[in-house]
Amino acid sequence: MPAARLPASRIPLLPATEPMAAVALLALCLAAWAAGLAGGFQYDDLPNIVLDPATAGGEALRERLANGFRPLLRLSYVADHALWGFDGTGFLATNLALHAATVLAVWRLALGRLADPLAAFLAAALFALQPAHAAVVSFASGRSTGLMTLGLLLALLAHDHAWREGLVRARRAVFEALSLVAFALAVSAKEVALVYPLLLTLWEAIRPGSTAGRIARRVAWPAFAALAGAALLWAFGSRLRELAGYSLALADPLEALARHAAALPLSLALWLRPWALSVEHPAPSANAVLPGALALAGLLLAALALRRRWPLATLGLLWPLAMLAPTHTLIARLDWVVEKPLYPAWIGPALALGALLATWLRRPGRAVPGLVLLAALAATCAWRAATWADPAALWREATERAPLSARAWHNRALAESAAGRDADARRSIDMALALDADAPRTQALALAISLAADDEAPSPSLPSRSPPP
Repeated sequence: MPAARLPASRIPLLPATEPMAAVALLALCLAAWAAGLAGGFQYDDLPNIVLDPATAGGEALRERLANGFRPLLRLSYVADHALWGFDGTGFLATNLALHAATVLAVWRLALGRLADPLAAFLAAALFALQPAHAAVVSFASGRSTGLMTLGLLLALLAHDHAWREGLVRARRAVFEALSLVAFALAVSAKEVALVYPLLLTLWEAIRPGSTAGRIARRVAWPAFAALAGAALLWAFGSRLRELAGYSLALADPLEALARHAAALPLSLALWLRPWALSVEHPAPSANAVLPGALALAGLLLAALALRRRWPLATLGLLWPLAMLAPTHTLIARLDWVVEKPLYPAWIGPALALGALLATWLRRPGRAVPGLVLLAALAATCAWRAATWADPAALWREATERAPLSARAWHNRALAESAAGRDADARRSIDMALALDADAPRTQALALAISLAADDEAPSPSLPSRSPPP
């Protein structure tokens, strides 16, 4: 009997009904990430949200929307401000709600593709409990990636529904239109979503019985929409052109390609190395280019070799490379090893690992180890969320991971000063100055910390006057 037809009572770890499975997934999200709600606004949140007048609406918002740069993201911040004011906990609660919705979308997508309730539940749980997601879930400025990912998943769900067997043409057209609307919303949260046609091509290519003609028919409209959207963003989005110019100033395309070849395997390895996670990572050395390129080539060869025997493995290996291709090939980045872009890249691996874990758990005596695994992942996520909720701890960790980063030491000093740890802040800002003495922001912070220390120092007492003899 196929695994998907087994009674629910005979499948280890599987809730008896779909509503129970959804509730269980939401409970996992809350248990894993609730600790992050204790945090607030920090570093990039200040210019992106708190100090941006558009967050409060009004004329500043209208000017920002006219620029055309990530309007859905900006409107989400405005909605949060209307609900919470400038309370960082409220903004983080919205991020957690978006993550929970994304987990449910992964679950529904997996139910359709894997045709196995246990594998679908485990795929969604593995997506929910990835510790690297802290940079999106527990960081208010991670919102752009979270919104984009949810939009891409909704687009893929509508696409799958449109091409179900037996669906009449009129209803198919409706769901295709819904898929394009969700795609447009994803792009309006973050322009990296323009990679959707490439993801869709991969999604269709590993479907049983796929042919080049069928793939071309199903991807045609999204591809056309992506080209049109890219042209509009470039023509009318001055902010996008500014970012492109900034990227070219950092490194030329060939140099960026070499550095990404070294950095991308290190970024992907963070999925399996939660102890190495950090808000700041050191840039890879030039010696890492060849090993990195060989590692990426190995992933490609393995994906092609498994294409017929286990197509889900091909999806798991190629999805991250496709998702990261726009920002991790020819475009230079300030940070080469990153965590936030790993959020949507984890969808494909989560589906493949969910199917693999379901096969393993169906053997006798595997339910308890499975529960232990989920509990361990949830505890690791809670640890990462708690770290992000404490800026001083977050940036202390960053200076341990990247001790030569002046930015990490600068932000550590800022967090320590805000926490009232003046002696620690002075030591941290001294390290930042030693690494980059000419940075204006670091000089200004050093002066502010020094003045604050002088203001708090006790005034020297005057000698008491001796009575006249």
